[in-house]
Amino acid sequence: MSIPSPTPLFRTRAISLWLLLALPLFAQTNWLGTPVPNSPAVNQLRTSGNACGPACLLDAFRSGGKKWRKSLEKISGDTDTTKIIAIIKGHANKASRLDKTKARWNPRAGISGADLADMANEMRTSGWMGTVKFKTLFRASHQSSPDLLQRTHRSLAKSLNKGFPPIISIRRMAYRRIPNSQIKGWLSVKRHYVVLTGLPEKLSANATSFEVTYHDPWGGKALKGTIQIADAKTHSLATLIADFPDSKIGKNLIQGGEPTVLSFSSALGLF
Repeated sequence: MSIPSPTPLFRTRAISLWLLLALPLFAQTNWLGTPVPNSPAVNQLRTSGNACGPACLLDAFRSGGKKWRKSLEKISGDTDTTKIIAIIKGHANKASRLDKTKARWNPRAGISGADLADMANEMRTSGWMGTVKFKTLFRASHQSSPDLLQRTHRSLAKSLNKGFPPIISIRRMAYRRIPNSQIKGWLSVKRHYVVLTGLPEKLSANATSFEVTYHDPWGGKALKGTIQIADAKTHSLATLIADFPDSKIGKNLIQGGEPTVLSFSSALGLF
């Protein structure tokens, strides 16, 4: 007995169902993640409220390439807490490159991006790992916001491709009156570091944003967000905007209903 051929309607529905099931696969082909995608986020609060920098170093090394993970064997401790303490005692207490009379890390003020990069390079234990660099990401006078977005994406993707998840610096900004002035502007009220764990491999030429995944050491959470160009509300900022709805960093410092935003101002990585 011959088997009847599928009707056109049946074929159409079958193709539609296949495309629906395959859509997540297509979406994943353009995604660039860390060498260790399931590495747990490090929680800085188990050590210090201002230990986001050292915690991010531990996180980036642990979720990075083989040589970066191997380097952690030289850090004493068998828990995240003890390893963060060892990183602080062994590297963060050295003199800052910005002020030789002060330590790199301060329990109240945290650490600068330049000093954090120095710590990352000191923690390397194998050759040919690349040099971690600190990079500011401000829009130049001749540069458009979409150009800054493309340049930033290329830098972040380059570091991920080389096996080091970049550490990005975000700042909680508040639109308030500038001290000793009647003028209002965007003022930084809190700085924080997070580890970028994923982003699209490529961007379209006319992109105005891109999605990211990241590890936030404030509580040790794996989260999602968007990096985007400034909008009408934030056009006076010379940086990109980190739309991280789950980030609570600095929100307790916002007064009343004043406008607030997260500014993405710099990063550390293999650029």
